[in-house]
Amino acid sequence: MNFESCVFVSESLNRQLLNVSKDLAERAIKLCAEQYNFDGDEAVRLLGLDNVRLVHGRRNEFSGKSKKEKIVSPKPCFPLPYSGELNVNCCSGLRHNNGLYTQCQTRVVRENSVFCKQCQAQANKDREGIPEYGTIEMRQAVGIFEYIDPKGRKPVSYTKVMKKYKITQEQAVEEAAKFNININEGHFIVPEGGSKRGRPASKVVEKAAKGSKGRPKKVKKVIEIDGDEEDLFAALVADANADVNADADTDAEADDNSKSAISKKKGKSEEEKEAERLTKEAEKALVQQEKEAKRLAEKLEKEVKKKADEEARAAKKQADEEARAAKKKADEEARAAKKKADEEARAAKKKADEEEKESKKATLKKEKETSKNPAAAPIASSEDEEPDVVKKIEIEGKKYLKSKKSGIVYDYEEYVKNGEQIMVGKWNESTNKIDFNNSNDEESEDEYDM
Repeated sequence: MNFESCVFVSESLNRQLLNVSKDLAERAIKLCAEQYNFDGDEAVRLLGLDNVRLVHGRRNEFSGKSKKEKIVSPKPCFPLPYSGELNVNCCSGLRHNNGLYTQCQTRVVRENSVFCKQCQAQANKDREGIPEYGTIEMRQAVGIFEYIDPKGRKPVSYTKVMKKYKITQEQAVEEAAKFNININEGHFIVPEGGSKRGRPASKVVEKAAKGSKGRPKKVKKVIEIDGDEEDLFAALVADANADVNADADTDAEADDNSKSAISKKKGKSEEEKEAERLTKEAEKALVQQEKEAKRLAEKLEKEVKKKADEEARAAKKQADEEARAAKKKADEEARAAKKKADEEARAAKKKADEEEKESKKATLKKEKETSKNPAAAPIASSEDEEPDVVKKIEIEGKKYLKSKKSGIVYDYEEYVKNGEQIMVGKWNESTNKIDFNNSNDEESEDEYDM
């Protein structure tokens, strides 16, 4: 069987050992540097001897893993009262601390938490999520001597703690100065009358003295007889014995009464203990019921939230589908309306172009006829003129336009290029040829040469 031996050393001795080891190592490296010609200071720096620190803890030789270093805040030698201080690096919960209700001095290293493990466990049992004795923020919100914990309890006077630990005001002030704490002078004032725990003392009503307890003493009459001193002495001895017996009876009765009172007090104490035990069990059962109710409420809340999220997602999906359908329908209607409008615009433009061409043709025809026979040309408005219908013909490889109504022949290429009706001659039905107009023929030939 293996036994491990433990040696406890002080902090100062640890530091002395560290400094001695560091000094020996540096001296050895510098001696080697002189012997083998290398830079000793550089070797010390590379080996990390200029940054050696003391690490508390003991390596586990069996598992090969070092124990996790526990962060412990320095604590005073005796309890100190709350005077408005706050340590942001420590737990935000309050500890009982002999009834002083001071901040918990455990360092908080967990993320997303302001309480240590113990205070967090108390907060988990509470409906409002706070530890049993409250938080340091709750205590800072009121005066130093006005705090009341969630259960209605007040901090005790610091003078009682001083009396318990047998410390003086100077010792308390000196110890607080080590932690940069200024104790409020009100903590050293003894409260008037003080406060006593337990049941209030019963008022004793003084009764009028009724004499000694027990049987009343018998007063024996002494008869004096002249000349008989021995009988008188015997009577005095008998009276003294009677007084002693009466006192003995009184003491016995008093002892019986005191024993009865002690027994009665003891019985009440056991009843009180039983009542306290039942009260604790009831409180424990109530806490368990509250915890179970809280768990069920959280579960129900999660289910309701899940159902609401599913309904919201379904409603959003339906709304998106309806929006897409409405957009698709609107786009189709817009495309159809645009197509219809484009077709109407093209038809209107085509009709306008045709009307414009017919108007140009009628105007050109009228001008030609007027130029030929100005006197015989009838005067008529454009509204009275009827459109002339022409037919494309080809004579000797050249294209012309022949009027079906009048038989006049026009230049096809000039009409196509410029939209002008230039008469070149007239169709001869007997010869099936064009009787060219000399002047017009020369004009057309000049135009073609251009």
